Amino acid sequence: MLKRNIDDGGDREPIHSAPKRTRLAHKNSQGSISNASKKKLKHEDYTVGWICPLEVEQTAAWEMLDEEHEPLPQRRSDHNVYTLGSIGGHNVVIAGLPKPGNNPAATVVAQMRATFEELRFGLLVGIGGGVPTMTDSGIIRLGDVVVGKPTGVHSGAVQYDHGKSEVGEFKRTSSLTQPPTVLLNAAQKLASKRSRTHHDPILENIKRINTTVWGLQKYEHPGLVHDHLYRPDYIHLDPKVSCDRCKCDPAQRVQRDTGDDDDGTRVVVHRGTIASGERVIKDGVLRDQLAEQFDVLCFETEAAGALDDFPCIIIRGISDYCDSHKNNQWHGYAAATAAAYARELFFYMPMDEVKRCVPAQEDYQKMQLG
Repeated sequence: MLKRNIDDGGDREPIHSAPKRTRLAHKNSQGSISNASKKKLKHEDYTVGWICPLEVEQTAAWEMLDEEHEPLPQRRSDHNVYTLGSIGGHNVVIAGLPKPGNNPAATVVAQMRATFEELRFGLLVGIGGGVPTMTDSGIIRLGDVVVGKPTGVHSGAVQYDHGKSEVGEFKRTSSLTQPPTVLLNAAQKLASKRSRTHHDPILENIKRINTTVWGLQKYEHPGLVHDHLYRPDYIHLDPKVSCDRCKCDPAQRVQRDTGDDDDGTRVVVHRGTIASGERVIKDGVLRDQLAEQFDVLCFETEAAGALDDFPCIIIRGISDYCDSHKNNQWHGYAAATAAAYARELFFYMPMDEVKRCVPAQEDYQKMQLG
């Protein structure tokens, strides 16, 4: 019987003192924080960027803040919409995208870095399509989290659709920036701590999202009964309707044993290579071919744009299996698990080490001159 061993879990051990988490106490009757309770900082006070492409991801990110701050002036050329706040003492800039994709991600990152010149690095947080493969933590399932980590020849992310065709093969010619050491160390520390305890701080972070609020109900766990993996070559005939209405054959589902002790509420984290490209993968056969070629755990569409010259770590909640049976049922919960993991990562990032990192804008200018 397959057991899903969580090697990325543990009790929180903050490595720097953090302010009291007063965010929930500051909410008014409508659920938002009153302007009177918000701090107003300076542009140079913000050191971490949080990029989340979709609205469902931005809302989840907002719910992870300890505090929200007053907005700051922007350049005329900066069309981004920011949410400012702090987590564990780190000041954070949250930015969304006008639409998913590598090019919009590159534009948003460039404008954000121009406005907040002291940003050291970023977190690219949201949903992604999972490869149902086995890792040290078990089989990748819906609602799991995949975090970019350098493996083999890859930096933690690979742009699978950028390269050149040669006789009999396609050779990838691009490489993406490796996550900063401070983030890789934080991810490893978090994994080690979670593995030593039954208490899961990531699950506690998910509970920050009050799903009794009508607009936040989408972040509820859909239940394991709604996690269906079909055989790679079995096609969903009508993309406009659900599998039930399309009458997809249950006999074509892959049977997976999750273990007797798995009720679907644990947050399982997998670390490895994430694939980024311009197109959304909706083909199980193609998914498996690319996964085998590049040894990737999930697919997404923004990292190649964001990572071009901005050091980031990619964090993706798995919302589908990159096949023709894709639907939106798991979008909310997958966005919540990714945001909850991102929040926890802040508590393992030493404040002084973050400040010692070269600001991303300054580092980029040096590369341009050099």
